[in-house]
Amino acid sequence: GFTGSAGYGVILDDAAALFSDGRYTLQMANQSDPAVWSTHTLPEASLASWLTEAGADGRRIGVDPSLVTVAGYKRLEKACRQAGATLLAQSENPIDAVWGIGRPQRGAARPFRMPDRVAGQTMAEKLAVLDKKLADSGADAVVISRVDAVNWLVNIRGNDLANTPVNLVFALYHRENGLLILGDVASLAPVMEGDLANEAAIVALEQFDALIDPRAGYGEGAVIQFEPASLPQALYAPLAACGAKLVEAACPVTVMKAQKNSAECAGTRRAHIEDGAVMVRFLHWLSVGGGNGMAESDIAAHLLSLRKASPHFIASSFDTICGSGPNGAIVHYRAIAGQDSVLQTDSLLLVDSGAHYNDGTTDITRTVAIGTPDAQMRCAFTAVLRAHIAVALARFPAGTTGQQIDSLARAPMWSLGLDYAHGTGHGVGHVLQVHEGPASISKRGTEALLPGMLLSNEPGCYQAGAWGIRTETLVIVTAPDDKGFSGFETVTLCPIDRDLIDADLLLPTERDWLNAYHAEVMEKLAPELAGETACLDWLTAACAPV
Repeated sequence: GFTGSAGYGVILDDAAALFSDGRYTLQMANQSDPAVWSTHTLPEASLASWLTEAGADGRRIGVDPSLVTVAGYKRLEKACRQAGATLLAQSENPIDAVWGIGRPQRGAARPFRMPDRVAGQTMAEKLAVLDKKLADSGADAVVISRVDAVNWLVNIRGNDLANTPVNLVFALYHRENGLLILGDVASLAPVMEGDLANEAAIVALEQFDALIDPRAGYGEGAVIQFEPASLPQALYAPLAACGAKLVEAACPVTVMKAQKNSAECAGTRRAHIEDGAVMVRFLHWLSVGGGNGMAESDIAAHLLSLRKASPHFIASSFDTICGSGPNGAIVHYRAIAGQDSVLQTDSLLLVDSGAHYNDGTTDITRTVAIGTPDAQMRCAFTAVLRAHIAVALARFPAGTTGQQIDSLARAPMWSLGLDYAHGTGHGVGHVLQVHEGPASISKRGTEALLPGMLLSNEPGCYQAGAWGIRTETLVIVTAPDDKGFSGFETVTLCPIDRDLIDADLLLPTERDWLNAYHAEVMEKLAPELAGETACLDWLTAACAPV
């Protein structure tokens, strides 16, 4: 029953283990049967060690090569080898054979064009940039195996994945032969008309082997780039056999996509104004007791209903995390009707949610006091707020990485002996994946933060069995000033719960930031709530200076 977004399971005939990262430590334990599964947190845990202890020496362990990347396959192969086992790629997945009742069904595909005015660049303009990148690197072709990168490159979106408006497509770009889109030909053909049809052809993914042909420029002497971190192992075999020189490299489209252009940034700001109005309606509803006695799943459903009523809503950007009391300490908690908790007074409610709108994507977390918070809650909340403000106020020179900003965020919390087991921030796509690379604000964030990147700022504090606190906004990396320093523009617009702030613990600069932020929230959201007197009155009080 594990519903986390990352991890893997290993099943032997007499033992089974579930591996995921620190975000899901509690969730793995709560959503698996301890009589069957042992749970392990990465990177501290070692698959090789577990296999050795489980007596895997001499065993053959199967894996579906379509579900694991080239890099992932190598890691699994190494772990098996260290434990004396052998990894075998399987053409048939046994899980597919036994998974019947409850398996999600794929709905009808509904691809759509992303207007050039919203995308900010035509597909032809993007291809010209990609072509130059390949020329500069000495490559003739590239396999683009990140689904979001292909959708962005071609200016299309879809509904093939829940909460992620993409079409399941890969692409093959050759500097002489042009762009091939690998996907469902029947569903994609209607949107790939006119100018798009002139720039790209659609072929079925099953034809990939035939496309990698020496006669088509993929033979000896050709240089083909591919990304081991995203290319499925199943597609690597025909590449390895074609005779071309294969070069491992990060997908060149990833950074292009991550640096939002002016139109994408403008759309992101519009989306956050629309989403901010939704959040004010939701928080006002909570403040007047709208959620009292309600289950977490029903509270999340109410928030979704408010978003659906917004004119430019497309879909949620992820399943809402609505955790009250101890459930708030489960970083990626998911409330399931009938298995969730009822909102209690004198507790904390953590709501992490987001949406895709026509113009942009949002991701916001607010923690609110239900009833009267105690001193420990207020102290922890204020520490998290100070960490959040440290990022918001950061100024940094070119080349600064997410690792460096992550340390700035944690410093106010470390001084109190507090920390959190997740990154401070992740990249966010433009009506694409709510989690995108290559940059992040985290201990592992080695990529430079570049102008136009959209990232989250979400430090937290969690007390297992009691409560969870997280404050999240999205920020855009600004263009460098005349001294070559960039900063962050906060685009999320929503009040931060004043009842949880101990203003005596804030530095003057932190207090100034909070008051300026709330003034901006009031200025930009009040027009969206014209005629909604109760919501406006609540917003005015929530944005009053501290």
